Amino acid sequence: MDGGITIPETGQPSKAFDNRIEGTYTRTAIITWPQYFDVFQYQWLEGNARALNEPFNVVLTENRARKYFGNIPLKDMIGKTVVYRDSLNVHVAGIVKDWQGNTDLGFTDFISISTATHSFLKTQLPTEDWSNLHMHGSMAFVKLAKGITATEINNRFEHFIKKNVKLDVPGSKLHMWLQPLTDMHFTKDFHRGDDGDNFRKPYLPTLYALMGVALFILILAIVNFINLSTAQSIQRAKEIGVRKVLGSKKINIRAQFLTETCMLTLIAVIVSAILVQPIIHVFEDYIPAGVKFHLLNWPTIIFLTAITVVTSLLAGFYPARVLASYLPVLSLKGTALHHGTEKMSLRKVLIVFQFSISLIFIICSIVIGRQISYMNRTDKGFNTDAIITFYNWNDHEGKMAVLANKIKQLPGVDKVLLQGTSPMGFAQNIDGFSYKGDEGKVLEVSAQIGNEDFIPFYQMKLIAGRNMLHSDSLQELVVNETLTKAIGCKRPQEAVGKFLYQPLPGGKTGKAFPIVGVVADFHITSFHDAIQPAVIENVPDRKSSIAFKLATSEKNIKDVKQILSKAEGEWKKLFPEKSFDYSFLNESISRLFEQEQKTAWLSNMAMGLTIFISCMGLFGLGLFNTQMRTKEIGIRKVLGASVTSIVAMLNKDIVLLIIIALTIASPVAWYFMNEWLQDFVYRTTISWWIFASAGIFALLVAFLTVSFQAIKAGLQNPLKSLRTE
Repeated sequence: MDGGITIPETGQPSKAFDNRIEGTYTRTAIITWPQYFDVFQYQWLEGNARALNEPFNVVLTENRARKYFGNIPLKDMIGKTVVYRDSLNVHVAGIVKDWQGNTDLGFTDFISISTATHSFLKTQLPTEDWSNLHMHGSMAFVKLAKGITATEINNRFEHFIKKNVKLDVPGSKLHMWLQPLTDMHFTKDFHRGDDGDNFRKPYLPTLYALMGVALFILILAIVNFINLSTAQSIQRAKEIGVRKVLGSKKINIRAQFLTETCMLTLIAVIVSAILVQPIIHVFEDYIPAGVKFHLLNWPTIIFLTAITVVTSLLAGFYPARVLASYLPVLSLKGTALHHGTEKMSLRKVLIVFQFSISLIFIICSIVIGRQISYMNRTDKGFNTDAIITFYNWNDHEGKMAVLANKIKQLPGVDKVLLQGTSPMGFAQNIDGFSYKGDEGKVLEVSAQIGNEDFIPFYQMKLIAGRNMLHSDSLQELVVNETLTKAIGCKRPQEAVGKFLYQPLPGGKTGKAFPIVGVVADFHITSFHDAIQPAVIENVPDRKSSIAFKLATSEKNIKDVKQILSKAEGEWKKLFPEKSFDYSFLNESISRLFEQEQKTAWLSNMAMGLTIFISCMGLFGLGLFNTQMRTKEIGIRKVLGASVTSIVAMLNKDIVLLIIIALTIASPVAWYFMNEWLQDFVYRTTISWWIFASAGIFALLVAFLTVSFQAIKAGLQNPLKSLRTE
């Protein structure tokens, strides 16, 4: 139930309330049967569900009722009046306790279905006409009997539709199927309101990606710990030798190092638990609203315990095994690691693994960034600069036309257009037209509702014929190039003068409308979908939106705020009960790419973290290398080697490891990014330079990381490293 909500006050102006669930565009009020409360069982504080059997009754949640009527006793609220859409008076017949858990159905005002059939709403909400159910405007909940599956019901729908539903548009089809309530939260097939909000529905691939990134980071951290622990093992070799001489067994030494690892992991888990809540704020655009971190509940405690134990074992077992295997005689002489080629090879494998993961994220970030840049940069077929739009979906009194004339007179406004929707966005109108040459076939087209100002306002390119002439009703059509191909025209010019027909029930042909012009194709939905056939038509009673173009730049914030303030003032004069919700067309279109932008941010974040962790591992390898080759470096310096040659020597192996990592990462990244790009009809390409750039960047980062230790070793006095010989 859309429209404003007011509470009449005796001797005072009515109080106005917003009919939206906080933080969304979803309405708080719904029209429903008493059975709603059989499926979703609320706690009743006053009244019962039978109240919804009678017309002009409404049930409210407790908090909503107190918002309307204050802190009076709940029983005194029964019988009070709530007004919807200025003139629909209903009476409070029941109050339920607010739903405490998470829900996608956060409605607070439940109006009886018979209210619609006994009021002016009966022409707008034909509750018995299934062919008139608006997409996303109606929902049905079915509780299955025991032993019955959704598949059984779905198989019966085709026969049910043929028997009960008479479709107005010949050739059109109605598909129905049951979907488990547990799937509703994540499914792509269910959206409330095609206005860009979708009730903050979580995008499941993003959540999987977050979990995947977390897992990769944990694996890299474990690999790093192994690298750094074994790299520092030289410093603990003598300690292990002394402990063994004094009687320690291998199992004791392993237990000691595993305990140390466990303590470090436990400290890390405690620090991470403290940081979770601040991090959730950073990720609030990626995490569904209402998600909280509850430290003291059993699932969280079990998870944290498991992650501590598993991480400790994975990170600590190998270092503990290696350190416990040193012979005490060699350990005390300091030579235990001088022949560790096998261990050195493992470290190199781990470095290759780390940088392979980092390179995959680097390549993915570049490709995703290129696709987003491509979508933002590509000509969409119309102008979007400095255009502001706002909607009133139920303007039955024609007030939007009055408002458009008022806004046209505001200083700073260049042009004003009364339209159905903007050319590109979530909200779109769909119409059916037939073409005489293909009788019986109905072509579904995107209906762009506007007048003769529509094409010049959006600066669309007219490639054949002319613009429509001024009229007060639908007389002629301008179509896009894709539609001309759909009706069999080889060239746009051939479509001019042809007719499209409105189909009538029973397969009859309705009124004919001439095509007078053809515009170049323009994007209507996201780049995931191909450009569809479109018509520009003048249907006055379907114009529910105003677009106005600023004479000033969008960046001139002070001037824009003044214009918006004046526009809001004019809006409030005509729609005092409704909030003024506007958006820049550029921003509305960018919401079509919101998931891609989130994916890009996530990929960049993962790239930064993996590079940082990989560099720590590389730092450990560099530290190990310089410790192992301290005397060699000293001898080389005595024989005249320069610092540069020593740095080059220590970096040589690293360059080879990065090249191997790039060889492994490139096909993996190409596969995943190629699969990701297949979801776009209009997409960028994966060029060879992306892999080369990623490799050069990784080499540069690795070189800088290792060179720190190499330069330090090269500058060291050779006498200091050779004096023990």
